[in-house]
Formats: sequence, C-alpha cells, structure tokens
Amino acid sequence: MLKKLMKNQLLLDALSIFFGCLITAMAVSWILRPNQLSTSGVTGLALMAEKFTGIDYTYLYYGFSIVILIMAYVFLGKKAALKIVTVSILYPTLLLITDRFKFVLAKDDMFIVCIYFSLFYGVGAGLVIRRGYTFGGTDTIARILNKKVFKDVSISSIMLVMDAIIILLLGVVFGKDVALYALVNHVTYIYIMDYILFGFRSKLYKVSIISHNHKEISSFIFKELGRGVTLHDVTGAYTNERKHMITCICSPRQSAVLRRFLAQNYPNVFMEVSPIVTVYAIGNRFVKLDEIED
Repeated sequence: MLKKLMKNQLLLDALSIFFGCLITAMAVSWILRPNQLSTSGVTGLALMAEKFTGIDYTYLYYGFSIVILIMAYVFLGKKAALKIVTVSILYPTLLLITDRFKFVLAKDDMFIVCIYFSLFYGVGAGLVIRRGYTFGGTDTIARILNKKVFKDVSISSIMLVMDAIIILLLGVVFGKDVALYALVNHVTYIYIMDYILFGFRSKLYKVSIISHNHKEISSFIFKELGRGVTLHDVTGAYTNERKHMITCICSPRQSAVLRRFLAQNYPNVFMEVSPIVTVYAIGNRFVKLDEIED
C-alpha cells in the first residue's frame, strides 16, 4: 500500500513539474517575448544579458541555472541542490523548445498581455511549488546570501530587494514602460500563484506535527524555513503513549515545503494544517501588538 502511494506521489510530482514548467515557459516565449516585455528574477537577468551579449536568452538562462545549481551545492549542501536540480534543467530546456515555435498567444494590448502572462506564469509556478519543488532562481540566491552574508535579514526581504533591483535595471536597459509592466506582472502572478497553492484562504497557517522525530523536524523548520518552533508534550488517548507535538506558524509555500519534507522522510507523522487570521508577534509577516490602531 505504501509503495503504491509513493508511486502515485511520484507520478503526480512528475506531471505537476512538467506541466508547470511547460506553462511558465509558454508564458515567457509566447506572451512576454513577442511583446518585447520582461519580468523579474533570472528571466529578467537573461533578457538583459541577451541585449548586451547578443546570445539567445534561453541559452543564457540555462547557463544561469547551472551556475545557481552549483552555488546551491557548494554553499547550501547536497540536499538543497537536489531540490532544484530537476526544475533547473527541465524549465530552461522547455523554454528553449517553446521559444523555437515563434507562436504568439497575446499581442499589442498590454493590459491583456499582462493578464495572460500573469495567469499562465502564476498557474505554472504554483503547480511546481505546490509539489514542494522550486525553480532555483532568486530564491536560492537569497538563501545563500542569508546564510553567508545577511544573516540577520529574512530571506523574503532579500528576495524583495533583489527583485526590486532587477526591475530597476530593466527600466535602465529597456525603458520605464517595460519596468512598469514587469512590476505589474510580478505582483499579479504572485497572487495567482498563492491562489493555486491554497485558494482564497488565509495566507498564514498553523502547522501541528506529532512525531518521535521532533528534533530532526524542528531542525528542518529552523534551518530551511527560517521559522520558530514550539514543542508540547502530548499523550495519545488510545495508546497512552507520550509524544512531542511541534507547532509553527508559516506561509502557504513553506507549509507545502514542510509537507513535502515529511512525506519523503517521515511519512507516518501526524500533520495538521489550520488557516489563521492574524498572528500578533515580532517576526516575518506577523503583526506587532504595539502597531495596532485602536
């Protein structure tokens, strides 16, 4: 039974990753490029590099992906590199293939173009991240910078600054209109990606996990997700067995990553995910009590 579930899981992973990467590649090749637009992240860097080098951006993206993959292996370790290796190779390959078709899905009307791009890109990225994988782009670079340089700055803050710098550079290289559309696309597809992950529900989740491997799981939450953990002593009413329960507050994406980690390493744990409205505390995406208006 367990083997059958694992096979089904692998099949769902493969299909989600393939179609997610394909949809995002179509968004870039068939919507973004024909309208001479750009976006944030590694795609934006590749498009800017193409303008100065004359090398096709798909090859440049492939090169950037390999460099980031090597950096992840060197600075973050083998496990971190394995998490991004599949998408780091598959996505630029599909990007290269779709770019050769020269098909145009939306043209001229920039408002319609932005809607189509954000919809396709958000859905594609959501399918990949929902299975616990990552594209290995600016998020991986942010993790490296957080670990080696900006240790007191959250990963999300580093990513925000990086994307802002890339969008500003797009304005310098391609003009302010391209930078403005890139900003609109960036904000819109992030919201769409969140809806693909967790619908129109809360953007903060309380995760409760009961397991004998509480130390290993807590360490993963600390190091990989950058979240705090609370431990509780609990007793099962049926078995009268004492165990530890882990609770943490995290984002939708982080809960998906945690779920993936548990499925791969501790599939027999008890995991409960509950949407919450607001958390009053000091920390990333929390609300400080002294900042609430009466």
